[in-house]
Parts: sequence; C-alpha cells; structure tokens
Amino acid sequence: MTINGTKQRDRLDITDWAMCMSEGNPGALSVLLQLMELDADGAGLMAILHLDDMNIRGSQIWIAYKDHCDQNIEVLAEKIRNRDKEMIATVNRKSGPDYPIAVEHGASYER
Repeated sequence: MTINGTKQRDRLDITDWAMCMSEGNPGALSVLLQLMELDADGAGLMAILHLDDMNIRGSQIWIAYKDHCDQNIEVLAEKIRNRDKEMIATVNRKSGPDYPIAVEHGASYER
C-alpha cells in the first residue's frame, strides 16, 4: 500500500494469530488475550509462541487454564514457560484421542 507516495506495510491483523491459536474456541481466545495483557517484557507473546511449539491450541488452551491451572493466568504462564509435563499430560488426557497431542517442544517445526 502507498500513502503520500511512501510505501507502507499492511497492518498486522491481530485476529489472524488469535483465531488460528484459539481455533474458534471462545475460552481459548479469552486466555490468549489475558496472556497478552501479562506482556511485561514480551512474556505474553512468548507464552503464546511456547503454546504453539507445544502443539497446544483451541480447547487444549482452555483445558490447561481451567482444569490444570484453576483459571489462574499467572500460574498458566509459569506452567507454559516451564513446559510443565503435568500440564501437558492433563491436556492430552482431557482432549481425547482424536485431538492432536501436546508435546514438550518441537511441534512448530513439524508444520
């Protein structure tokens, strides 16, 4: 796009990443936005990137937040940062067999 003769980049649409990560799940979207509000030094964005690398999206985000972290966003952020094995196990157990599995790391390289 060009404005006043100067080439400009298109605006980043925040809903693209949020809709992709939440997979349309409203609870997951709420959690992602809460994580972004924690963004003291990029911590919220890093947590979201960690979730992607752990293959945790959609309802799995909600499961991690609600069932494993008792709806405490700070606890969730810490569990994500530490790539907590128990949280991953909870997500996998409660997601069901037809849902992609959560892993400790490396899922973003598989895509």
